[in-house]
Amino acid sequence: MKLTARQIERLVKQGEVVHTECKDASGGLPDALWESYSSFANTDGGVIILGVKEVDRKFSIAGVPKAATLIKRFWDGVNNREKVSVNILFDRHVYSVRCRGRDVVVIEVPRADRQDRPVYIGKDMFGGTFRRNGEGDYHCPRESVKAMVRDACVETADACLLEELTVDDLCPKTIRSYRNRFKSKKPEHVWNDLPDEEFLVRIRAARRGEDGKVHPNIAGLVCFAEFGQIMDVLPDFFLDYREKLSTDTRWTDRVAAHDATWSGNIYDFYMMIYDRITSHVKVPFELDADGLRVEENEIHKSLRELLANALIHADYHGRRGIVIEKQAQTISFANPGIFRVNKVVAVEGGTSDARNSHIFNIFALVDIGERSGTGLADLYGHWKKNKLPAPVIAEEYDPDRVKITVYMDSDQDPTKTRSRPDQSAQSAPDVPQKCPKSAPKVPQVGPSSTPESAQGDPRVTQGDPRVTQGDPSLMQDFPAAAKQVFRELVQDPKMTLRGLATKLGFSKTTVTTAIGILVANKIIRREGNKQTGHWEVVK
Repeated sequence: MKLTARQIERLVKQGEVVHTECKDASGGLPDALWESYSSFANTDGGVIILGVKEVDRKFSIAGVPKAATLIKRFWDGVNNREKVSVNILFDRHVYSVRCRGRDVVVIEVPRADRQDRPVYIGKDMFGGTFRRNGEGDYHCPRESVKAMVRDACVETADACLLEELTVDDLCPKTIRSYRNRFKSKKPEHVWNDLPDEEFLVRIRAARRGEDGKVHPNIAGLVCFAEFGQIMDVLPDFFLDYREKLSTDTRWTDRVAAHDATWSGNIYDFYMMIYDRITSHVKVPFELDADGLRVEENEIHKSLRELLANALIHADYHGRRGIVIEKQAQTISFANPGIFRVNKVVAVEGGTSDARNSHIFNIFALVDIGERSGTGLADLYGHWKKNKLPAPVIAEEYDPDRVKITVYMDSDQDPTKTRSRPDQSAQSAPDVPQKCPKSAPKVPQVGPSSTPESAQGDPRVTQGDPRVTQGDPSLMQDFPAAAKQVFRELVQDPKMTLRGLATKLGFSKTTVTTAIGILVANKIIRREGNKQTGHWEVVK
């Protein structure tokens, strides 16, 4: 649906932010337009508005002289492989709108599919790839461009054959453990009688090279090798489980790949910690059809699915490794690499696009991991069913990273925990840190301006004073849900709570809390009544 004149005027008034770029096109198509096209396509998409002048950081609609001619020149450029690497737009994405008696041109750039990334300008992939950061476009680091290239490949990165290694370089103890689990799940399977070398080929952990010998691939390496061997090939490989259930100790439990007390591969990591992350989950008394006590519920399943997903979808060439952190009221799962599909699509479920298809297969053969792509959709449903706050998903760039935080306590207000789930991955590197000093108190926002579901949330009542004074540039510290709700309200200020929940795939409680955070921090305000009113961005 095209933006209306009123929506465009609001965007122009708001100025350049993470998803909006305003440009003066009185002299024709500006050269910087293509950098914005690249940056929006490689990040989360955005809107470019041509025909806007900027004076002293204030934007106003100036219009373009010949909108139809400008649009034709844009299409000529975006379809020119000398200009940009790929055209990801359709006719509906580029159009003109009459605003205050003047024509402006709107270019809606969606997030590019992984097969099309990186979207770059010119012929130099590394010099012409951009991403969006705050209100500006910036050159993508070489590392991030390589990550996009890996994701674009038809054959996933974990299929890479390591011809300098043989099956003898893998850990026999891990292979034996995996085969025992495989046999318990599939006792009659013909693979159970195969020698290790042939078994590993069948499960796609190895294959025969040009020299006629069987060599492990990346999947076989990270699943079955020892930590030192993995580090020789993947120097940034890192696994860390941290458990801190009280404030008077540093860690109540920890499992790290560099411990030298275990193999350090991802299969053994999963087997070592999957009971740890579910040990505190309450199970109501219930009997199955055979009259036996049910020991697990959907919360157990979702937590194990999150753990499996962090291992299956990680970019093992990326930095900062995989970190699972369990605290008194939250558990977070962080791994290198961004979503390969749009985040909204990932949450809706039904679309499976594993970054490491061979690891996915190895895990699935022993009933670890969900093949249907419904893991995140089920996660939200299970948390809602158990009356737990909605999980928080944060997607970060440079280095690329996904972090999912789930709340585990419905008896207490989980938003009163000391750390903010969407911020911790940015504020603290995934290495052991000293305990921080107590943060200074800052002025609080009165509860009268906040929906009931958001009252008591430290993201509303605490934080940088500039946020509480209405500085929207600090929204990067807000939860991912609040930022997504903000973007939708900018596009359509009349959207209802139900409409937001449906479009974003959130629960109504999540949307209400997000709006409460935005209202209390003076980012948006309500104008008019509930039925006919709308939301406005506070300057």
